[in-house]
Amino acid sequence: MKKILLALDGTHFPKGAFELASSWYQKEPLLLTGVFLSPVDVSKIVAYTGLEAVPMMPSVVEGEYGEQIAKNIHLFEARCQEEGLEYRIHNDSDNLPLASLIQESRFADLILLSRESFFSNINSEQPNEYMQELLKKSECPVLLVPEDYTTPDRIILLYDGESSSVFAIKQFSYLFPELTSLPTTLMKVSKKPEEELPNRESIAELAARHFSDLTLYDMTMENKVQLTNWLTEEERGWVVMGAYGRSLFSTLFKKSFADELINSVHLPLFIAHQ
Repeated sequence: MKKILLALDGTHFPKGAFELASSWYQKEPLLLTGVFLSPVDVSKIVAYTGLEAVPMMPSVVEGEYGEQIAKNIHLFEARCQEEGLEYRIHNDSDNLPLASLIQESRFADLILLSRESFFSNINSEQPNEYMQELLKKSECPVLLVPEDYTTPDRIILLYDGESSSVFAIKQFSYLFPELTSLPTTLMKVSKKPEEELPNRESIAELAARHFSDLTLYDMTMENKVQLTNWLTEEERGWVVMGAYGRSLFSTLFKKSFADELINSVHLPLFIAHQ
């Protein structure tokens, strides 16, 4: 049984992420924990500077905000009971939003996040500051789920030769063995045609052990738009990628390019880092 966190920022109910969790529950038991975070009042944001910066603010849980949190808790509880889901409610709205969710991530297998609406009142252009910080500091993988979620019919593994992408592939296979029989594309992405990816045979051997219907695909990414466009054409795939590591970013999936994929590719994105 997995413990999965569903992050709710107080003003939005992540419809697609909830539907995904419910569909998993039909296949195997899981514990779905709704983590209700304080909404952010943009008028009270304190500006920070530096690489670790992210807007933070005191809790805002009274009045309209408190009513919205209570409404979402009631909706979450009702939907879980309707679907027969085992669930828990963690009302973390009295704490700083990211600090509580990052702490919760240490004791979870996965975080489900709305790709479009996570703290969208701060910045609707995703990934906004809150999503970026969570992806960088989460202590478990994060799955970004579109609001119009549909059941996947294939898996796309992105490999650039760096350890973070290998780690993400392994984490996905461990967490979701029931999906490893889907048609899977291992995309080995290099920057130049003549560039040989390190450990090419090794990653193919590893992926083939976990994914039973595996196809290898080489892509030369002389322009980042090439990969983004290729993924944009996919309709029901899941993308697995390593990004937002605590130390140096992966050569290809560094922060700026990960942001571009999150912003442009309307598919579930499974993101993990070491």
